[in-house]
Amino acid sequence: MRFQVVFLADVPPKYMAGEIRAVSGGFARNYLIPQGLAAPATSEQMKRIEKIKKVAEEKRFKESSDLKGVADKLEGLSITLKGRAGEGGHLYGSITNMAIAEALTEAVGQDIDRRTITLPEPIRDLGTFEVPVRLHMDLVPTVSVIVEDAAGRYVAVVPEEATDEDDDDDEAVDNAGEESADAEEADAEEVDEDEEDA
Repeated sequence: MRFQVVFLADVPPKYMAGEIRAVSGGFARNYLIPQGLAAPATSEQMKRIEKIKKVAEEKRFKESSDLKGVADKLEGLSITLKGRAGEGGHLYGSITNMAIAEALTEAVGQDIDRRTITLPEPIRDLGTFEVPVRLHMDLVPTVSVIVEDAAGRYVAVVPEEATDEDDDDDEAVDNAGEESADAEEADAEEVDEDEEDA
């Protein structure tokens, strides 16, 4: 059963303060209303919508301003994490958003919540990974996470790309093939001429 509510605060990433939305009854009764994030959409709450929107906008602006300095520190930051790896560069465990958040907290000197690290899945290989950090709706700096083998025995496996030298070698092989085909044709013509003379 759907339940009409007025959001009193932002509930990222879907809901904004001041919105009237239909949500499931359980979500409203068990989470939104007890946490003070939403209220039933009554006529009294409808009158307060503009005030709720204004307060939420001011709060968003203040949070964004406070986090701007942290976002500037994080943008382009590179951190190195170590893990035990086997052959092929695969980790025995994984690097989670919690480990990344702890390393970032140490690097910038400000608490970074693990929920702001937007990893689709834990990192399970050696290498360099670009990881977005969602500090606020419009502040999403990207950090580089370098994962190395703790024992130093293995390195990240990087697929080989074709180089210009490889292309030159391929052309030389193609040209050699064409030349041998031309030589065979010339030999065949000479044999035909010899048979005609006889």
